[in-house]
Amino acid sequence: MKKTCLMVLAGAPPSEDLLMWRIEDSDYRIAVDGGFLSFRHADKTPDILIGDLDSIPDSDELENEYPELKIVRLREQNTTDFEKALHWVATNLEVSKLIVLGALGKRTDHLITNLLIASNVDESLNITFDHDDEWICRVTPSCPLTLKGRKGVTLSILPIQLVSGIITKGLKWELEGENIGGARIIGQSNLCESDSVEITCQSGSLFVFLQKEK
Repeated sequence: MKKTCLMVLAGAPPSEDLLMWRIEDSDYRIAVDGGFLSFRHADKTPDILIGDLDSIPDSDELENEYPELKIVRLREQNTTDFEKALHWVATNLEVSKLIVLGALGKRTDHLITNLLIASNVDESLNITFDHDDEWICRVTPSCPLTLKGRKGVTLSILPIQLVSGIITKGLKWELEGENIGGARIIGQSNLCESDSVEITCQSGSLFVFLQKEK
C-alpha cells in the first residue's frame, strides 16, 4: 500500500501548527539536511534525516542524541539535498503522495530549482509544496488536481516545461485543451468561480499556485 511522505527542507521553516498537522497526516517523516531544525524546534523527531548535514551545527552528535533517528549521510555535491532525498525515497519507500515543507518563502533560486527538480519526477507521484501563505501542487497526466470549497480564491497555473492538453473546470477563464509553456504563459491570476475546480493535462507537468486565505 502506497503512503504519504512528509519532507521538510531547509528553506523558510513552516509554522509549528502547519508542521504538526502535516506530521500527523503522513506515514513517513523525512528531514532534509537543515529541515531537521524545524522538527527540533517543535520537539519532534523525524523518521529519517537525509543529506550532507552541513546545515546542522552538531550533526556529529545526532546519533547519540536521537538513537531512534535513521540518518542517511550523502556527501556528494553533484546533486542538491532535495534530489538526494527524492532518489532515496524512490528507491526505499512505496510513496504515492509527497508533501514538501520548507521550500517556499526564503530563497527564490532554491524554490525555482526545487520546482525544476519536481517537474521531472515520476508523474505518478502526487507532489505538493506547502507553506503558511500559499501552496503549490504539481499536475501531471497521472495526478490531476481537484479543489473543493475554494470559490473566490485566486490561483495561477505555471508550466515549467511544455504542457499539452490542459483542461480546467470551475475557473473564470477556462483552458480547453490548451498547450502552454516556453514563451506561451496564459495561466496567471485566474479565479475559482466554483467550489469544485478540476485541472488536468495530457502530457508534461505544471504547477498550480494558490494563495491561502488569512
